[in-house]
Amino acid sequence: MNTPKLVSIVLTSYNEEKNIGRTIKDCKILKKFFPIEIILVDAASKDKTVTIAKRLRIDRIIRFPFKRGKGADFWAGGLAAKGNYIIQIDTDHQFQPYEIPLFVKALEMGADIVIGTRFNGGKVEQGSITFRNLLGNWIISLATSIACGRKITDVMAGFKGFRKNAFLALDLKERHFEYEAEVVVKAAKMGMNLVQIPITYTKRVGGISGIKALKDGLNVFKTITKVYFSSLPKYFG
Repeated sequence: MNTPKLVSIVLTSYNEEKNIGRTIKDCKILKKFFPIEIILVDAASKDKTVTIAKRLRIDRIIRFPFKRGKGADFWAGGLAAKGNYIIQIDTDHQFQPYEIPLFVKALEMGADIVIGTRFNGGKVEQGSITFRNLLGNWIISLATSIACGRKITDVMAGFKGFRKNAFLALDLKERHFEYEAEVVVKAAKMGMNLVQIPITYTKRVGGISGIKALKDGLNVFKTITKVYFSSLPKYFG
């Protein structure tokens, strides 16, 4: 019988006191399926986000004194991870931690990177995403598909899974939201086994999204172009 591999769940946060507790509690339930560690990387939250995480006794909290960007924070959390698999899930609880086993299963079956998709068999609660963000994500996913040479349906979803070696090989550089596209385009260019799985998306209960549609959208396009024309090594696992 194979020993279950350690799964590192990396959470990035900024002022998510209304959602962080539920996210952590739902992640902890997964201990009955496989060993996990929960790592929170916090971008100098001004509310009770970190206090709640401490009270819930997660494995590690990395707190920065200023906002560096979600990409930079996720990279820091991934580097600190001890698991064979790394799961990225947003702390706003719009993505559902109970679906993490689907990512682990795909990784166990040979995927290097697993991308959650809300729009190809996924379930999207009515009112959970604005038309502007939906349109922007569709356009960005189309650009990513062209760069990758295959259809990518939800490049900006903050719910992804990585084999640790594949994560390290990506050597992520983008500091803000554009790292989501950097992950996908790099993985495709390097020949990684990239798998997409349908996921569930629900309304945000509280807090405010940090995404600025126009500014972040333009930065994502720049990243897609930059990575597409860059020279990257092939990945051999």
